[in-house]
Amino acid sequence: MIRFTIIALIAAILSGCQVVSFKQVSLYDVYEVTPKAEQPPAIVYSEAVGTMWNSLEDCGNFEISNSTAYAGKNSIKLDWNKEGCDWIGFGNSYANWTASDLSEERFHKALSFFVRTQESTAKAIPIVACLEDFSGGGSYHFIDAGKYLVGLEMDTTWKQIIVPLWDFPIIEDEVDIQSIKQVQFQLEGAGSFYIDEIGLIDYSQEQYDQMRAEVEQSRPWGEANQQVYTEGRFLEDAWGYEGNDCQTLKETKDQKGDKTIKWVYNSQNCSWAKWGINWNGWYPINVRGIHKISTLTMRVKPNTESNFKISFQDFKGHSAVLFSSSEGKLKVGEWNDISVSLNTLELDKKGFVLDQIRQLLFEGTGAGDILIDDIKISEL
Repeated sequence: MIRFTIIALIAAILSGCQVVSFKQVSLYDVYEVTPKAEQPPAIVYSEAVGTMWNSLEDCGNFEISNSTAYAGKNSIKLDWNKEGCDWIGFGNSYANWTASDLSEERFHKALSFFVRTQESTAKAIPIVACLEDFSGGGSYHFIDAGKYLVGLEMDTTWKQIIVPLWDFPIIEDEVDIQSIKQVQFQLEGAGSFYIDEIGLIDYSQEQYDQMRAEVEQSRPWGEANQQVYTEGRFLEDAWGYEGNDCQTLKETKDQKGDKTIKWVYNSQNCSWAKWGINWNGWYPINVRGIHKISTLTMRVKPNTESNFKISFQDFKGHSAVLFSSSEGKLKVGEWNDISVSLNTLELDKKGFVLDQIRQLLFEGTGAGDILIDDIKISEL
């Protein structure tokens, strides 16, 4: 620790002559950063080495367990339920409680650890990581398994979580990134996990991008052929059929006795003529993988000149127009075949979560009278 001094005047002024002497007075403390060449490996936890601390009060249990480990002979066994506790968590220095300057290193470092559940599976781990400085300030960041887990979910096998340090927010006056003391883990909600091999590793944006691409490729594909409109299930699969001043929407029978959707709307005096259909019980629909090799087809029969559009939407709010009658030449009074390759929608570029498709949305403009049938997704 280096002491900075300030010159203090301590002598009296005597009969016109100034006799001055000086003494050293402490002004403030600065924590010396260990030279990089002398820094030990950035290990927060491995084989119970270090001064790991925890504070779980009556809301959880923290122990070093010999029952399982990713590496070595032991790991951290952690159970908690934060209800009733103001703050619970644990932490440790990775540099023997000396100050670390991460102002530059954070752009090519990541917090890494291995995790497994004690039983069952989990898609989230409710932990907030903190880079804490010597003044008690810190940079806090939620460990989002959807972004940082090397895999799709956590189970009873070991999976790695990698959190790039550049994702931690650095806010002036809240954290001194040049004087980091420890990594702290703040526990939220409830959880039951084993954790092992916590530390900082070398990492790059390219490595992160590659990891996310590999995780994305491992996600299951959707079914190749999906029936969007199933006769007899319209009331369960659609919304917007309730009577209003803008439209009527129902199933009807054609001349052959087959059921079809009849949509009559007039939005000239109101701005609400739309409806949607979900073909998975209003659970997310998966088109991952098949979105590049499949086509959505349907038949429409406008009984009058009708202006409408059909959009593809996911549960995250992304939308892509699949068809617009203003661009397609539909014959009035006849059945028209509509066929759209999903690949042309560029769902990837538009940020769609491909296994969380919500609905097909139909929106009418002006007045219209349309029959709709045979909506489905098929391989090319």
